[in-house]
Amino acid sequence: MKQKAKVLTLILVGLLFTNLSAQEDNFKNDPVAPQGEDQSFRLGLQLSPQISWLSPNSKEYKNDGSRFGVAYGLATEFFLAKNYLLSTGFMISSLGGNVAYEGVFEDNDGVNIVSGVEQSYAIKYIEIPLTLKLRTNQIGYMTYYGNFGFKSGVKFQSTSDFTYTDINNKPKVEGVNTAGDIFFFNMYLTVGAGVEYNLSGNTNVMVGITYNNGFINQLNKKLNIINEEGKAELNNLGQPNLSEKNASANLKYIALNIGLFF
Repeated sequence: MKQKAKVLTLILVGLLFTNLSAQEDNFKNDPVAPQGEDQSFRLGLQLSPQISWLSPNSKEYKNDGSRFGVAYGLATEFFLAKNYLLSTGFMISSLGGNVAYEGVFEDNDGVNIVSGVEQSYAIKYIEIPLTLKLRTNQIGYMTYYGNFGFKSGVKFQSTSDFTYTDINNKPKVEGVNTAGDIFFFNMYLTVGAGVEYNLSGNTNVMVGITYNNGFINQLNKKLNIINEEGKAELNNLGQPNLSEKNASANLKYIALNIGLFF
């Protein structure tokens, strides 16, 4: 039974590649192929306004809002066949989100005071997507597509603003370097759709939207131990009692992708 399953799998994979190869041959030999589709790869510029948020996995943390950012960079697409493209590129991306939890405020005298904390993360990543784009045939000047795949990100900067909600006047501390509190690597499952408009020849304008679901924990910090009153616990020296567990939250975002391909 296992042997038959392997043979059937090989046959299906063979049929898939045969179909792709036939489409590619037809595409290259088609004398009336639409303008702009006779290339093996193309390069473009991309700008992506995006809304991101942190989705906590730790019960001690709560989502406290989203963050607006922008990504920009280069996009490259390789034609596997007429309507199948492999998309990648290089993007500088500004992401983040807000979380709320019970923590500790250190006053000017170095005294720790338990307080609710609202923390806003601003994180910058270098991102490299790798997705498969499936396109329709060109309809007039328009081509519609869907794409799915993965995206990896490497953090290179993180800052945070803190608001302490249980202290008089709700003091704020801004621009704190929190690079050590964020894991250096992330991976997303990406799915999206959009449309391209052919301007002339190989020049196309692309507009699309993607949902990026991060599935690697991005928080690299210990949880505060919470007492029976629901507040952060201090030890006999007035220092925070920390758990052996790390805080956990996944980063997710929706991006509007605007590109110009050549």
